[in-house]
Amino acid sequence: MKLKLLLPLLLSGAMSVYGQVNLSGMVPQSADSLQKCKIRYFSPGRGGMNRVWDFSKKLGSKESSQVMFMKDSTGMVSVIETGKNSYYRTTSDTLVLLGSETALEKRAYINDKISKRFPLVYGDSISMPFRCEGMYCGNHPFRELGVTTIKVDAMGAIVLAENDTVDHVKRVHTIDSYSICMDIDSVALDTAKLTQIIEERYEWYLPEAQYPIIEDVMSTTYYNMETIGTTKYAYCNLPEHQVAYYITPLDEDAPDEPDNSFDEEQQSPNIIHYEIETIGKNIRITYDLDAEASITTIVANHTGLLCMSRHWIQPAGQGNSVELDCNGLRPGIYILYINVNGKVYSEKVTL
Repeated sequence: MKLKLLLPLLLSGAMSVYGQVNLSGMVPQSADSLQKCKIRYFSPGRGGMNRVWDFSKKLGSKESSQVMFMKDSTGMVSVIETGKNSYYRTTSDTLVLLGSETALEKRAYINDKISKRFPLVYGDSISMPFRCEGMYCGNHPFRELGVTTIKVDAMGAIVLAENDTVDHVKRVHTIDSYSICMDIDSVALDTAKLTQIIEERYEWYLPEAQYPIIEDVMSTTYYNMETIGTTKYAYCNLPEHQVAYYITPLDEDAPDEPDNSFDEEQQSPNIIHYEIETIGKNIRITYDLDAEASITTIVANHTGLLCMSRHWIQPAGQGNSVELDCNGLRPGIYILYINVNGKVYSEKVTL
């Protein structure tokens, strides 16, 4: 029997069950075994109404992994992936992350971390802070503080292999911005050198579905507000009876591609040429574009908390500029994150 769960943003491409359900009515102590297929990362493109996303050449996959999930008699939902278990509680329309554990670390969310809220309505958005207390290697405590922002930012159709089209698809854009501090007391948090993470996640949903059919994720890590690197990955979970038809197999005779996700950012071309200046509490970005670009900007503080974000599409051309109004922010140093067609640029700015 397939469980009808609302899987979180974190768990993508796992299961094909369609139709809205009341999570509080789930049968306890049930389980299922699922597969999610890893695909190549791709730039998510623009949002808005009546979009068309051409995925016909992006869904080749040789790699899949198994996912198990269940709900016990207390109402806790467990999701078991390779090397990781995650735990959630449910309401009639929301799934909330409680914690997770791997062989090296355990997390418990002191403040609720919302993973999904249904039904998906175009234009809906929610932003909530979260806090996590954890333990690394059994004796190194750490803390995560951040903000999750979720928006249903697009509707349209997906083009799959052989020009098959899936209509009435909704896309969810999630930004997680947070900091991690290790082995320090809470009173030292403001002066600690922190690891900051900014993660963007895009998910595409069929009508009345509670599972994404395609997920696209990029996560950039900073230490003391200096960029360490960016990882990118994507998964596909098409309806069970259509998977073989829609997923275009990669060339079996071609050699396996190395996993360059960590340094892919340095290999992709620079299509933006920009300059940054601060004018009072405003950040001005002046830039030229060699090609049309989907651009996301995020301003985050030293603790990783998201202060503001903006997304737009810009045609190729010279002499472009955008001004980010930060008058509501306290004086200090901030991370300016710029995502251009899936390539990340970051700058320190002082306001």
